[in-house]
Amino acid sequence: MIKIPLRTFLLTVVCLILVPLLGVACVAIWWAHEDERRNMEQALLFHARSLAVAIDREIDTTVAGLRGLTVTGDLDAADPRTFYEQARHARDAYRRWLTVALVEPSGRQVMNLLRPAGSPLPSAAGVETVRRTVETGEAQVSDLVTSPISGRPAISVTLPVLRDGKVARVLVAVLAPEAFGAALAAGNVAGGTVGTIVDRHGIVIATTQGQADRAGQPATAAFVSRARESEEAVFAAAAPDGSKAYTAFSRAPWSRFAVGLTVPAEQVEGPLRRSLWLLSAGALAGLGLSLGLATLAGRQFAGRLRRLMAAFHAFGSGETVPALPVFHLRELSGVTGALREAMAVLEARTAALRESEARYRSTFERNAAGMCLTRADGTIVDCNQALARILGFGRAADVLTSNIGSFYAHAKERDQLLERVRADGSVVNEELQFRRLDGRLIWVLASVSASAGSPQADFETTLIDITEQKAADELRSVARLANAAAHEINNPLTMVLGRLALLRDDPSLPASVRTRAAEIHAAAERIHTIVVDMNHLTRVQLYEHAGSGLPEMLDIRRSASADRTEPPRPG
Repeated sequence: MIKIPLRTFLLTVVCLILVPLLGVACVAIWWAHEDERRNMEQALLFHARSLAVAIDREIDTTVAGLRGLTVTGDLDAADPRTFYEQARHARDAYRRWLTVALVEPSGRQVMNLLRPAGSPLPSAAGVETVRRTVETGEAQVSDLVTSPISGRPAISVTLPVLRDGKVARVLVAVLAPEAFGAALAAGNVAGGTVGTIVDRHGIVIATTQGQADRAGQPATAAFVSRARESEEAVFAAAAPDGSKAYTAFSRAPWSRFAVGLTVPAEQVEGPLRRSLWLLSAGALAGLGLSLGLATLAGRQFAGRLRRLMAAFHAFGSGETVPALPVFHLRELSGVTGALREAMAVLEARTAALRESEARYRSTFERNAAGMCLTRADGTIVDCNQALARILGFGRAADVLTSNIGSFYAHAKERDQLLERVRADGSVVNEELQFRRLDGRLIWVLASVSASAGSPQADFETTLIDITEQKAADELRSVARLANAAAHEINNPLTMVLGRLALLRDDPSLPASVRTRAAEIHAAAERIHTIVVDMNHLTRVQLYEHAGSGLPEMLDIRRSASADRTEPPRPG
C-alpha cells in the first residue's frame, strides 16, 4: 500500500476541493458564453434578415419609378428624344440610378442616358434578364453585370412596357453597387461588423468596407456553399483575410440576393477568453495561497503527529513515554485522550499477559508429559525437560534445532499425522513408535495440534511414554491366555483323576488292574502339578504400593492379583 506524507494528503485535499470548483466555474462561464453567443447569432441573423428586406425595398423603389415612366405617352413615340428628357429627369430624381435605358424585346438598345439621344448603342447588358422580363411579363433584377457602355459593374432592374397585352419594350434602370452599399450603411451595421450583398451566382455586389476591392469578386466558398443549402443560416468560417469569423446571412425574398453580416471571432470569443484568463489567474493565485496555507498547516500538524507517533513507539518498546502533544481539533484531542486510556488498558493487559505467559511457561516446563513446538518442516523450536528425557537427551537445550521427524520409527506416520491435523485441526492420543537418541524403540501416546500461541511454530506436540504400559498389557495377555488354558485342562483332568482313584481303590478289581490304575493316576497327578504351576504364572501377590499414583487399570500387579484363581484339587 502506498503511503503519502500528511502535507501531500492535505495538498491533495485542497486540490480535490478547488479543482472541481474551478471546473464548475469554467463550465458556468462557458455555458453563459454559449448562451450569449446564441443570442448574438440570433440578433445577427435578424439584422441580416432586415437588411435583405431593405435591399428588396430599394429594388421595389426602382421598379415603382420605372412603372411611373411606362405610363407616359412619349414612350410610344417613334422619336425617343422626348422620352429621353423624361427619363433623365427621373434619373435625377432617383439619385441611385446610374442610367435608364429603353430596350427592344430582342435586346437592342433604343435609348440610354449614358449616350446622347439618337446615338448608336450596343446591345443591352443583362440580356438574360431582358429575356425573362419578356417571357414572364414581370419586373426582373439581374445579377451583377458589367455595363457595355460605362464598363462598370452594375445591377439592372427591368420592367416590361405592355401594349395590347404584349411586351412592346423593356424599360431598364441600372443601379451602381454603391446604391446597395448605401442601403447597407443605412442599416446601422455596427462597427467591426462587415455587411455583404451577394448575387444569385455568389458574386459580391457591395460591402460596407472595401467596396472597390470586393465588388465583382466571388464570395468566400463557405458563404456560397451555405447560401446554396439554405435560405438563411449562421456559421463560423474563415473571413476573406484568413481570420476566423462568424457570418449570418439571409436571402432576400424577391431579388434572391443574399445579405450577410460577418463578425470577427475575437468579438464573440474574446470575452470568453478574457474571462477564462482572469479565472485562471485568480484560480492559480487562490490555489497557490491555499497550497501555501495547507503546507504550513500540514507542517505543524505533521510535527505534532510525529511526536504522537514517538509516544506510541516509546510505549511499545517499554521506554519512557514523552509528553503527548496538544491538538486544538476536537477529534484529534479525543485521539490523545483515547491514547492515554489505551495506554492504561494496554499496560494492564501487558501485565496480565506476562503473568499468563509465566504460568504457561511454568506449566510447560513442569509438565510430566513431553511437550514441544515445531515448525512445518519438523524443526523443534522449544521443548520441556520431560520431552528431552523421553527422547534420551540430558537437557532440553540439546533437543532444540533437532527434527522431530527423525525420532519417528516410521517416517510416513508423521506425514499422515500432519495431514489429519491440517484436515481436522488436531489429533489426540495417537499410539506411535519413536526411536530414542540411543536407538531404543519406545511407545508414545502423541497429541498434535496447530500452534495458535507462538508465531515461530506451526504445531504443538505432546508425548507420553507408554512403553511400560504396553509391556504390561502384553504380559497380561499372556497370563490371561495361560489362565484360560489351565482352566480348560484342569476340568477334564479332575474328572480323570477321580475315576482313576476309584479304579485304584476298588478291591473287586484284579491286582494288575489296580496297579495299572495307580500308575495312570500317578501320571495324571504329574499333569495336574504342571497345570497348577501354569496357574501360578497368572497370579501376582497383592501388595500395597504407597504413593504410586498410577490408575488402577495401569497397575499390573493389582490387576493380576484381582484375577487370581486357584484350580480345585481332585478328591
